[in-house]
Amino acid sequence: MADRYLLYIDVLGFSALIDEGFARIEDLYEVIASLHVHDHPSFQVIVFSDTVLVYNVEGGDIPRDRAYLVTYLCEFAQDLQRRLTGKGVFFRAILVRGQFTHYELNGIPCFFGPALVRAYRAEKTLPAVGLFMERSLVPDSDIFKSVPFDDFHNFVFITQALNTAEDLWGGVIDRFELEGTDLIYVLVPELLFLRELSRFAAFHPDERVRQKHANTLKVFRARYPRTLGLLEANNFEFETLCPSAKWSEVIARYPESYSWAVKTRVSH
Repeated sequence: MADRYLLYIDVLGFSALIDEGFARIEDLYEVIASLHVHDHPSFQVIVFSDTVLVYNVEGGDIPRDRAYLVTYLCEFAQDLQRRLTGKGVFFRAILVRGQFTHYELNGIPCFFGPALVRAYRAEKTLPAVGLFMERSLVPDSDIFKSVPFDDFHNFVFITQALNTAEDLWGGVIDRFELEGTDLIYVLVPELLFLRELSRFAAFHPDERVRQKHANTLKVFRARYPRTLGLLEANNFEFETLCPSAKWSEVIARYPESYSWAVKTRVSH
């Protein structure tokens, strides 16, 4: 059984989505079908119910490979988060490395291994949302920065546009930088994510869900104190960050439909 990097994604609130109508679930699966990971030959994807598994089919034996694989797996989680913008759906994901195998017997998918068990157990213990990785993988993550969350895992920031807003501009962004470089198009999904995160933390009817989102918001406050501080002090009015920018025009794009990504559909 080979050692692999395994990204375990749990879509949260799946049963509630079913209660709201099958259209929500079909929309979610269209999002999953649209992800860039399906076009990458180095990775394989398994989807069952509310869980998505992504793992590398080869590589990972030398430092350069390890950094490459970790970066791409983080990008796949980032891609999913962006495509869920405006849909009121969050996920909790964990990136691990260990033994995992996947094959078929007479068309029946078989997948198992210690890495999967470890990821499943760890994911259930993390009282927050977003992407986490085992601490042993942090040295291989040279693009996506992280902070310790518990004794064994780091929270990973897949919000790169917010890094620019916070670190370069301190939350108050120059309009030319925002629109002339197209930063606004990647920043808006991340700002909408923060706004929805705040809404869930304050108003979700389940206290446990509120707490998980509040815990996540606390991590973001520590990383983006000026940007998030301005937003929270001004009811998440994006104009606070740049008054003359075309925020409403970009916000109007969300939520997006990904039905265009469906190439085939076979019912059983």
